[in-house]
Amino acid sequence: MKILNRLTQFLSIFLEEQCPLCDRPASGGIVCPYCDRQLQQAKFSNPKYRWQGDLPLFVWGSYGSILKRAIAKLKYDNQPQLGTWLGEQLGHSWRQHFPQQPLVVIPIPMHPSKQQERGFNQAELISRQFAQVIRAPHAPQVLVRRKATQALFELNLQQRQREIANAFVLDAQAQRRLGDRPVLLIDDIYTSGTTAQEAYRVLQQGGVPVLGIAAIATPSPHAKISP
Repeated sequence: MKILNRLTQFLSIFLEEQCPLCDRPASGGIVCPYCDRQLQQAKFSNPKYRWQGDLPLFVWGSYGSILKRAIAKLKYDNQPQLGTWLGEQLGHSWRQHFPQQPLVVIPIPMHPSKQQERGFNQAELISRQFAQVIRAPHAPQVLVRRKATQALFELNLQQRQREIANAFVLDAQAQRRLGDRPVLLIDDIYTSGTTAQEAYRVLQQGGVPVLGIAAIATPSPHAKISP
């Protein structure tokens, strides 16, 4: 029995989940305590400082350093568990500021061809965990991306607006299940706001009230919201 216990302890060292950001032992979590502390330092003290205008923005942290690397690992290095961690953090932060807000959670959709290539939509992974934390309905089928756009970060604002125009449509059958609750859009990164504004336009045009958008990161706390 002692030999078996020692063998189990020995194997647990190698079988323990590793942190996807640094390969240290995750210690029962998704990221290790060290990376958790580093990520928490990227969190904004006031995530609703841009909760204003037609499409208010709630954003968890600053897009740089380890948070930027975590999002890149999630999207490009097949680490979907990071989407769960990020969605949980966003959800806890939201509950602190809007504890009683009724809503339906909708992720910014990805074109089917790109989602098949990646294997998942990172915004949907984040939004699913976010919805679970705040105990809100999750409706990823409502908004559909019908246009495969090129990477918007390579374009200027005018080019982004032309590229994203008419990229989204509403699924009428899924829309009917929303009821009268407003929707909250979820995305991983908020930059110029071009994608969010187009999603907002399509939802509004379809008669769906939009509360705002919540994102994991934005490049600068002083970035101007695009019209």
